[in-house]
Amino acid sequence: MSTHYTAQIKQCQNCRKDFSVEPEDFIFYEKVKVPPPAWCPECRDKRRFCFRNGHSLYKRKCDLCGVDVVSRISPDKPYKMYCQKCWWGDKWDSLEHGRDYDFSRPFFEQFKELLAATPHVSIFNTNTVNSEWVNQETDDKNCYLNVGGHFNEDSAYNTFEVRGKNCFDNFWVWQCELCYGNVNLERCWKTVFSQDCFDCLGLAFCFDMRNCQDCFGCCGLRGKQYYIFNQPHSKEEYQKFLQNNPLSSYKNILDLKKKSQDVWLSMPHRFASIIKSVNSAGCYITESKNVKDAWYVDKCEDARFLYTVAGLKDCYDCSSLGWGELCYETGHSNGLSASKFCLYANGGGAADKIGSYNLEYCFATPSSSNCFGCCNIKNQEYCILNKKHSKDEYKQLVEKIKKQMAETPYVDRKGRVYKYGEFFPIEFSPFGYNETTVQDYYPLVKEQAVEQGFNWSDYESDVKYEFSGYQIPDDIREVNDDVLQKVLKCEVSGKGYRIIPMELQFYRQMGLAMPRRAPLQRHRDRLNQLLPPKSFHRMCQCQTATHNHENGRCSSAIDTPYSSDRPEIVYCEDCYLKEIA
Repeated sequence: MSTHYTAQIKQCQNCRKDFSVEPEDFIFYEKVKVPPPAWCPECRDKRRFCFRNGHSLYKRKCDLCGVDVVSRISPDKPYKMYCQKCWWGDKWDSLEHGRDYDFSRPFFEQFKELLAATPHVSIFNTNTVNSEWVNQETDDKNCYLNVGGHFNEDSAYNTFEVRGKNCFDNFWVWQCELCYGNVNLERCWKTVFSQDCFDCLGLAFCFDMRNCQDCFGCCGLRGKQYYIFNQPHSKEEYQKFLQNNPLSSYKNILDLKKKSQDVWLSMPHRFASIIKSVNSAGCYITESKNVKDAWYVDKCEDARFLYTVAGLKDCYDCSSLGWGELCYETGHSNGLSASKFCLYANGGGAADKIGSYNLEYCFATPSSSNCFGCCNIKNQEYCILNKKHSKDEYKQLVEKIKKQMAETPYVDRKGRVYKYGEFFPIEFSPFGYNETTVQDYYPLVKEQAVEQGFNWSDYESDVKYEFSGYQIPDDIREVNDDVLQKVLKCEVSGKGYRIIPMELQFYRQMGLAMPRRAPLQRHRDRLNQLLPPKSFHRMCQCQTATHNHENGRCSSAIDTPYSSDRPEIVYCEDCYLKEIA
């Protein structure tokens, strides 16, 4: 007989705010055999992201072979770090630090010691060619400072680029080529400074476009060509406009961006971007079914509390996870099944194939299965705290450990209690708050982060650069090759950055002015364009007379990431489709 659940209001152990656990949530927790969470969804999200270092990369020596390599772990950290060749090689035994479980001590206390004793891999990338400086990427060729993507070529400074070519400075772009400075594109070509565009080519400063080409500063168009600021023009007029307003000039880019954003704000915005999806709520959802509280989600089903994921089914609380099933509180991995409380536990092999399963409380355990409380092992099964067991012994011990975790919980330095069913304590992160993705989405200053119990990194490289004093010309056509030897100063952060050869070639090919900001600052600028991963309850703003509204305006209530204090005009789905489609 099935159990009937009712919604419950719980108080978050971390922020002390109330949150709701719905009947369907209880059904999922019963399915994966975990208790309901003690932290609210937002705090759980922060907790997972504080373990993800995407963009903070360093040079340091491998602790096994001594070679200088690119590393996610700064040289001042107390962790051993092996280069990829050593970590994946056979010069060390990943079970050498295995230990018996001590039932007199909390599980998390023992796991923390194992995390500190085992060698960490320098960086996560697989099957890459000439792409030393990419992190959490697979199958890249000739890429630089890409993070979180797969199957890319000749690209740099992208976050979540998939199957792209010759793309620079983008966030969440799929199957795109010759694209620059965009957010949320799919199947676009030669598109710059645009957002939420699909199946387009030759766009600049455009928002919410479908099947368009050769458009400039437009918003909400479908199947159009030769439009400037939402007005139609002839081919000759359009080409003359481009000649008179070249994007090779940095001054022109700033002026045209402002004019284009005025057009964007004049047009109605869809309450949320949910494309080819059924019974789904959140934003930036494509080809999904029955997903809720989902943000930047592609091809997922029966899942909730998701952020930047693809190919998931029956999953809750997952971040930066691709191709998984029956996963809970898991992130920064690919190809997992029936796994809980895991990080960097990739399945191995192709990024879109399941290769690991039945993992719990595992950190960096690729191509492994039936492991509990393990870290920095590979190709293993039936291990607890990195020690091998027989199948029967493993099952018996795991059940005893779960019971002991409830009876002897871990208490962190802020007094928060961790029993079985809670993710890793935030103080276990090998990274500082300011090194990780959580700083991108929930920025804090050092004092705030430390007060909340997070780690912080004060590391500064002892390599000092002298700024060249080079004044970047306004027009890319005036930039010579000697810029490649210059150390430039970011106009916002004041930090140094360089232009790499393929980047300069791209700017010249595309006729784009050189940026005045460092790559990491440009990444943060793009993040400022993102809608928050929250829903606000408000009314549709449509007052169009031809939509036959009672009392002259739409009466539909909407849940949208556009808060009421934002400047955009926000429509419900019906009004938006009548106005735009």
